[in-house]
Amino acid sequence: MSAGLEIRGKSMRIWMRPIVGEQLIKEKLDWPQTPDNIERAKKLAELIKLEIQLDKFNLVKHFPNSKHLSKNQMSYYIEQYKELIRLEVAPSTFDGYNSNIKTHIYPRWAQINPKDIETSTVRKWINQLKSDLAPKTVREIVTRLASIHELWRQENKVPYNPFETIVIQQLDGTEPDPFTKTEISMILNTESDKSMTNLLPCIFWTGLSISEQIPIAWEDIDLEHGTIMVRRNYVKGFYKVTKNRRRNRKIKLLEPAIKALRKQYAKTGNSYSKVVNVLQRDNRTYKQEKLRFVWINPEQNATFEYHELRYRWRKHLAQSNVRIRGINQGRHTFASQLLSSGQVPPEWIAEQLGHSDTSMIYKHYGKLIAEDLPDYITKLNNYITM
Repeated sequence: MSAGLEIRGKSMRIWMRPIVGEQLIKEKLDWPQTPDNIERAKKLAELIKLEIQLDKFNLVKHFPNSKHLSKNQMSYYIEQYKELIRLEVAPSTFDGYNSNIKTHIYPRWAQINPKDIETSTVRKWINQLKSDLAPKTVREIVTRLASIHELWRQENKVPYNPFETIVIQQLDGTEPDPFTKTEISMILNTESDKSMTNLLPCIFWTGLSISEQIPIAWEDIDLEHGTIMVRRNYVKGFYKVTKNRRRNRKIKLLEPAIKALRKQYAKTGNSYSKVVNVLQRDNRTYKQEKLRFVWINPEQNATFEYHELRYRWRKHLAQSNVRIRGINQGRHTFASQLLSSGQVPPEWIAEQLGHSDTSMIYKHYGKLIAEDLPDYITKLNNYITM
């Protein structure tokens, strides 16, 4: 994968190979061959080379009239689609889409005429994908292909949609696997990683997802009133506003979380502020924020990455002799423990988690933990006894 400048006589061409093993692409520049234009062409070649290395190259951006972007091939609409969504979705989302396109869609469909794509052909391809990939991933890949094909249908006013009758059955969702009170006690009373000591109670007792927990700053916390204002996420190296406006919320802290945060303040509360760029909801605009982060990886003197926390979490669970589960089960545990307690209405739990109603509580997070349930029968018997 590379690019460069080729000068022949009075003509200049940019050559490039965006994908290893693919045919070399050459594009003639309609610029007079002057010293200034030669330097300009060299810079363009270097830019394209860098974009290819960073997996950001898009032929249509530099050469919109390229013969290599024939409108009778899906490759043309693939490039159009990538350019269209680049500014519509978050960078982390675009990277995922682009990876699926590059790995699965481009090799199979790039040279195909959109009019020749039929439902039966797509179904055979889907069956091939299913042999190696999870149903959720297959559905995502097919959705990308359908969206690319739709650009051609709209441009040519073609009513036939070969994807209309295709349905990819999904596996049943993974059941929540929350921790019991006994397991929580074992985890919190095991000494191991000092950088996790104060974080562990907050994983269980704030209801925050890990992508919300990582970028929490002291500017978001009011320990006197026991609240946290959830304003941002941290996903694949990017700070961004919350998943949706409902998730931008003020939560009330339970006592174990308040105690842990008071102890953590002694460690990071007076640290130097860091200026970060936070991607806004339009997925284009960045806003600078000056923050003192709560959870710092002492080895890097920076906020934790998800994979770092996951590694430390699994190691701690093993030392605690507790069955290994994902770190986001802490959020499930919060909802399940509060639901099992019978002390608060589901509506309050939904508010803490950032949901508009209780449906998600029962569907995804809430799972009554039998051994932690109060003795409801005795309570009911006492109530109805005359």
